[in-house]
Amino acid sequence: MDGLVVALNLLLGIGAMTASYLRTSVVETYLAVGLVQALFLWWRRSHPVIVLLLVVITDVIGAVLNPSHEFASPALAFAVYAVSVYDRTAVRMWVAGVSIAVIAAAVASVFLGDFAISRSLIPAGATSLVAWVIGDYIRSRRQFFSELVARHKQARDQAAEQERLRIARELHDVVAHNVSVIAIQAGAARVAGNSSKEALQSIETTARDTLAELNRLLGVLRKESDAPRSPQPGLDQIESLIKPAREAGLEATLKIGGEKRPLPAAQDLSAYRIVQEAITNVLKHAQATRVEVKLDYEPDGLALTISDNGSGAREAVGASTGHGLIGMRERVELFGGELGTSSSSLGGFTVRATLPWKT
Repeated sequence: MDGLVVALNLLLGIGAMTASYLRTSVVETYLAVGLVQALFLWWRRSHPVIVLLLVVITDVIGAVLNPSHEFASPALAFAVYAVSVYDRTAVRMWVAGVSIAVIAAAVASVFLGDFAISRSLIPAGATSLVAWVIGDYIRSRRQFFSELVARHKQARDQAAEQERLRIARELHDVVAHNVSVIAIQAGAARVAGNSSKEALQSIETTARDTLAELNRLLGVLRKESDAPRSPQPGLDQIESLIKPAREAGLEATLKIGGEKRPLPAAQDLSAYRIVQEAITNVLKHAQATRVEVKLDYEPDGLALTISDNGSGAREAVGASTGHGLIGMRERVELFGGELGTSSSSLGGFTVRATLPWKT
């Protein structure tokens, strides 16, 4: 459709210029050329090369009909500018080369004494070259800003992906731990044949806490404005991790050594999650009856030690592909710490994590 419109306007423009020439009206010739070229420029963004070609043809026809017609029209400058900015082929480089060639030919005609040709070519060549250079600059700036926007979008996507992974770890830590506690409590009540009020109350409380945490994290994923934004847990709530283990039938103890000091929020949360994941692993896999948690506030960092008397370690931390141990390792490495596993003095499995102090 654009091609048909261009062809139709070209035919109308040629007819108008022919009529103006027959009436020997120079003013009407200029008006006709300007009108037709202005119409062509309407499609300079979508068809820059065609528009430039039509503008040049119109200028040539105008010069034939009126020898005083100037090639260096504003339409030519806009058409060359459009090719420099919008064209995606090698034609834009050919346009620059032709502009330079026209200037060179004009300079050569000056040395040859043909000043009439030089007066016609120099304005057209110089105007075209300046328009092309400006267009090339604008094109480069647009490309730069496009790449800048793309980099920012990539950075935002990466940040969003990291946040989703973090939330996935949070979901795993919370849900796996609490559901394991619920399962063990329910199993213990079934085996004992005793559905006491305390056991049912503990299961209900743990289930409600799990649902609340799920709603909070899923609300963040949905980006709801009314999603709860309660503070993240820390080592001050570590008793909340020990209590379910005791209610599940384990002999759970907590030992704190050294001079207690406050931790940054992120480090405090990571320490809490490491202890939570380790206790979850004890509940799910160790078949233990005893678990011991130690917090040692050492001079160079916080040491976390979780030991049990269960079946022991089956694989090293680095070799595991489970989300739990991988999550612990990532949290420790985030702060430049170390994570190791070994046999426990209680006869089972030990997880030891060290988080250096952050100043």
